[in-house]
Amino acid sequence: MTVFELRVSLLGAEPVVWRRILVPEDADLPLIHIVLQMAMGWENCHLHEFVSADRKRYGVVDEVEPQSGMLDEAQYLLTDLVSEPGDRCLYIYDFGDDWVHEIVLEAVSEAEFESEAEQFRCLAGEGACPPENCGGVPGYLELLEKFNDLDAVGHDEAVDLLGEEFDPEAFDCSVFDERIAALYARFQSGSATDEADEEVDEEMALIYDLLEFLESDVAPESTMSIFTLDGFFAALAIHPVAVMPSTWLPMVWDMSGSGHQPNFSSATQAEKGMGLLFMYMNSVLSQLTGESADYAPLFEIFEIDSPDEMTRAATEWSIGFMFGAMIDEEVWERTFADEEGRKMMLPFMFMSGINDKEIDIDDTRKKEIREGLIDELYACVLDLQEFWEPWRTENLAKNAPGGTKRSRQRVGRNDPCPCGSGKKFKQCCGK
Repeated sequence: MTVFELRVSLLGAEPVVWRRILVPEDADLPLIHIVLQMAMGWENCHLHEFVSADRKRYGVVDEVEPQSGMLDEAQYLLTDLVSEPGDRCLYIYDFGDDWVHEIVLEAVSEAEFESEAEQFRCLAGEGACPPENCGGVPGYLELLEKFNDLDAVGHDEAVDLLGEEFDPEAFDCSVFDERIAALYARFQSGSATDEADEEVDEEMALIYDLLEFLESDVAPESTMSIFTLDGFFAALAIHPVAVMPSTWLPMVWDMSGSGHQPNFSSATQAEKGMGLLFMYMNSVLSQLTGESADYAPLFEIFEIDSPDEMTRAATEWSIGFMFGAMIDEEVWERTFADEEGRKMMLPFMFMSGINDKEIDIDDTRKKEIREGLIDELYACVLDLQEFWEPWRTENLAKNAPGGTKRSRQRVGRNDPCPCGSGKKFKQCCGK
């Protein structure tokens, strides 16, 4: 079969970042996109596009709000952009940071392979992948300066972001080869057609769509990260008091209480974004109200390579969980006043750093405890759920017919709908 040898270079990066990869001639552009993400080390969290030598643009076309001049990449092959040695095109990832990659077709050859996975190979490369959302090439160069200068303002923050062991010149081809082999092994085993795996695929697609929305220009900078949101929703799912969207939704956009809101440009965009948010909350809710033994925090599902990144993700998740657990003042005070309840909250307090002044342990010991807690947080969620269950039953009984109901303020027809949709009550639930 015919294979292409491509050199992919991240333009402007210093130290240089490039990969030489082998791909089949007949690969379509969506597959090449996935291969480039894996080879470079990106997380596939943002939009992308291919740009041919004659300036044609290929990407994912939004049927609702299509971009002018964008061709649907699903309808094109790699050969539509490069076909002869020396041909080149661009691959742009993240339209905010604008990571521009130059793809050069270096050689075309014939080869035989024992498996489909062997058609994809990393042959050589240099340079570590920059972190996502660091400000593009200029931001990455500035980040490396602070990382390498112990006296620089922002050095500690750079170390936190990159990790203490980060080496900007390091790259290992075997990581790409292992990921490609695992990807094809999954499809060849037939598991992709299995009902359970289809559900997993749909769930991951939802997560990536939501991640893209949360990191888009539509959402304010104060919006929760995907890990914080997952922890927040987990706490709401097991909370003994039902919390209305009108209460929790503002916290998604801004946990400081400053009132920042998303900047939707159209009703269609708002419907799509809010739909992703509510779909994901329902997904977390179903995990924790169904087979709870299968529950896993999002940071355990994502492929996170370094221990530092895992700690950051678990910390973000725990911060979200604490905000959800503390959302009802009465429940929080009752929980913290109860000796067992306070014990249940300690792991989340340790991990998030919220209220950890209540814990009389030095910072070094706290760090050690945090690292040991990461693998136990899912069990801590289930323990707290069990602790809160009698309270939930109690609250349900109060609100059942004949029970003692809480008074509820009447919503006027021109008031904002309490469901959090942003519409007037008469245009939403009051129809």
